[in-house]
Amino acid sequence: MQNRSLMIFLLFLGYVLVYIDKTVIGFALLPIGREFDLAPQQLGYITGMFFLAYSLFQIPAGWLNDRFGYKKVLACSLTLLGGFALCFGLLGFGLGLLITFRFLAGIGHSGYPSSCAKSVVANFNVEQRTFAQSILLSSAGLAMTVGPLVAVYCLAHVGWRGSFSTLGLLAFVVAAFILFWVPSPPRDSATSAANKTGSYLALLKNPIVLVLFAVNFCINIPTYGLMAWLPKYLVQQRGFPLDVAGIVVAVGGLGIWISSLSTGWLVGKFMQGREPKVILYSSLLSGVCIWLVYTSNSVYTVCLFLFFGNIFMMSSFVTTFTLPMKRLPTEVMGGAIGLLNTGGTLGGFVAPIAMGYLITLTHGYDSTFIFLTLVMWVSGLLMLPLLSKSRFAARDAA
Repeated sequence: MQNRSLMIFLLFLGYVLVYIDKTVIGFALLPIGREFDLAPQQLGYITGMFFLAYSLFQIPAGWLNDRFGYKKVLACSLTLLGGFALCFGLLGFGLGLLITFRFLAGIGHSGYPSSCAKSVVANFNVEQRTFAQSILLSSAGLAMTVGPLVAVYCLAHVGWRGSFSTLGLLAFVVAAFILFWVPSPPRDSATSAANKTGSYLALLKNPIVLVLFAVNFCINIPTYGLMAWLPKYLVQQRGFPLDVAGIVVAVGGLGIWISSLSTGWLVGKFMQGREPKVILYSSLLSGVCIWLVYTSNSVYTVCLFLFFGNIFMMSSFVTTFTLPMKRLPTEVMGGAIGLLNTGGTLGGFVAPIAMGYLITLTHGYDSTFIFLTLVMWVSGLLMLPLLSKSRFAARDAA
């Protein structure tokens, strides 16, 4: 039990760095845009190309994870993340270099979610997996609560270059801790997946897996769209000071943190077999809250609706992400989570670029919030076909 607790703690630290990297970029786009005189769509490409690489390498990273073991992929993922964060901060002297280093950083990120999921499945029984994984996913809430405050401070004192350089060094340290202290998987589990091509093809044909892929894609459009553009919107459109914008984003991150922990426990204990209802209602409520963030007139109401919007959004995400961990065989878990997370990262690729173009075309943010609200509702409505199944039929099908 002590070894498992240490493993979860170290993986949690790595996940915090992964999410801080994705959170800080939203604030760093402000000084980067000023320094290089970049248009909104150009800034969107800096974030979007990161998620393109993240998406393209999800499934290969999942296969490598199943083939060579989660420990090696965890360490390699954080090492690549740290190396290209350093390059972004120290060598990013133009738009082309900034896009290139963020693309390469996305390759590093791609291996982390599937290898974490694989480590949870390999070390915890079915009843414990949802809560263990939700602890790891709650790192997003911590990163988005502490990250904006740290980002504002670091941008003011060491600049965006120093911020990413520091992040890169921290990633190296956590990678070393994982390499030395996270237990290795059994040798047979690390190699048996080499002959699982048929199982992976079956995943691609499973309608439930494909629905979850589409749901994850839709959920992550508002997730990463807000992460990339909300600080800029609050400062430029609403006139909030940068430190106030950091507090608003931090309050939203608190909602993510609370939701990720509570959803894992509630769904695992009370909603087994009824996960489609959780995803449907949570997505609809989150879409309403996202729109109310835009129409709110004060800092306090913006914080309130962002807080609840993120609670419901994370409830949908955690339920979607952990469902395959309870229903699919361990030997294809890396590939399954890689496939599912590909949908999410494709959403992260589409969101900042689409929002950048919408802002440029409409000269405002109203169209972007309509877009985010509608996509969030679609993520819930995609679950309607599954509601007709019985509790046990839905469980077995997934």
